[in-house]
Amino acid sequence: MKKTKNKRIAAILATILLLTTVCFTGCGSTELSYPEGVETYTYTDDYGREVELRKDISKIVASGPNAQMILVTLAPEMMVGLAEAPSMSIAEFFPDYYIDLPTLGQFYGKKMSLNLENLMNTDTEIIIDVGEIQEKGNEDMDNIQKQTGIATIYVKADLDTYPEAYRKLGKILGKEEEAEKLAQYCEDTIGMAEKIKGELSEDEVRNILFGVSSTGLNCNVEGSVQAAVIDFIGAKNAIQLDEEEVNGRDGGNPVDFEMLYKTDPEMIIMAEDGPYDTVAEPDSAWSELDAIKKDRYYEIPCRPYSWMSAPPSVNQILGARWLMAVAYPEHYEGNIYKDVQEYYKLFWHYNLSDKECEKMLAHSVGKIH
Repeated sequence: MKKTKNKRIAAILATILLLTTVCFTGCGSTELSYPEGVETYTYTDDYGREVELRKDISKIVASGPNAQMILVTLAPEMMVGLAEAPSMSIAEFFPDYYIDLPTLGQFYGKKMSLNLENLMNTDTEIIIDVGEIQEKGNEDMDNIQKQTGIATIYVKADLDTYPEAYRKLGKILGKEEEAEKLAQYCEDTIGMAEKIKGELSEDEVRNILFGVSSTGLNCNVEGSVQAAVIDFIGAKNAIQLDEEEVNGRDGGNPVDFEMLYKTDPEMIIMAEDGPYDTVAEPDSAWSELDAIKKDRYYEIPCRPYSWMSAPPSVNQILGARWLMAVAYPEHYEGNIYKDVQEYYKLFWHYNLSDKECEKMLAHSVGKIH
C-alpha cells in the first residue's frame, strides 16, 4: 500500500514538473538573470518588447543568416556562434577564427534549425534578430528568449532604415563609432537614390528584368524583397504579378519567353549561374530581346553574396549603387569601382584590390567605364 502511495506521489510531482516546464517555455514572460554586479538597462526593441540588457555586451549571436550578415559587418569579433557557416569559396571575406565557431542554425521560421546545445555552449549574452518586420515576430522573439533564458531583441532593418539600424546596434554593442561609418555609407546611398529618382523623366525610367536560376527564367518580381533594389533606385520591375502570386524567396517566379517578349525589358540582370554567356548567340531564344541587342544585360556580382539578394540583407546597399551605375550612368555621380572598394573595406573589413574589383565587375558594368 505504501509503495502504491509513493508511486502516486511521484506521478503527481512528475506532472507538476511537466506543467511547470511547459509554462516556462510557452507561457508568460521570462525573467532574465545576470551575475551580481553586472550593470543592466531596459531596452525597447522594434517590436515594442522591453528586454533587460547588460551594458557590457561582448558575446553575440544572430537569429539567422540575414541578421548574421549585418552583425558580421559591425562586430565580427563579438560573434561566438554562426547561424550559417560560410563556405570555403567565400571564407576569405570572414575572420579566420570563424571556421572554428559552432554552427547554431536558424532560430525561428520555416527554416528553423536551432541547435540548442551548441547555443548554450557559446555563453552568448544576447541573441539579435535584424531585418524586416515579421507578422508574428514579437512572439518568435519571446519564445526564443523563454526557451534559452538569453536576452533576445529585434532591430528593424531594410533599404530605407539601415542607417537607423546600425546606430541602434552601435549603442547596444558599444560600437557607436564603427556603426556611424556604416550608417553614413547607407545614408549616402539612400541620398543618391533619392536624387536620381527626382531627376528621372518618365521616359528614362528603366524597365528591368531580374532573372535567377540557371535558365534565367525564374524572376524576382515586383513586390518581392529580393527585387526591392529595383524600386529603390526608381526603376520598374518588368515582371509584375498579383500580390498573392509573388514568391518571396530567392527562387523567384517562373516565366516563359512569351511573357519576356511581351514585357520586352530595356535591361536584364542575371544571377551568376544564369545564361549570361549564351544569351547573345544567334540561336538563343533571348537574342531578339531589345536589351540583348543593345548590350544592356549584366551579371550580378556575387562575392561573398549576391549584391541584389540571396539573402536580401545589407548587401542590397551595394547592389543599389551598382544598379544605379548601370541603369542610370548619366545620373550616377560616384565611381562604382571606388564605391565597391569602400564598401568592402567598411562592411567586410577586406581590402579589395583594383584587380579583384575589375574581375568582380567584368560582366557587370557594360559600357559605363
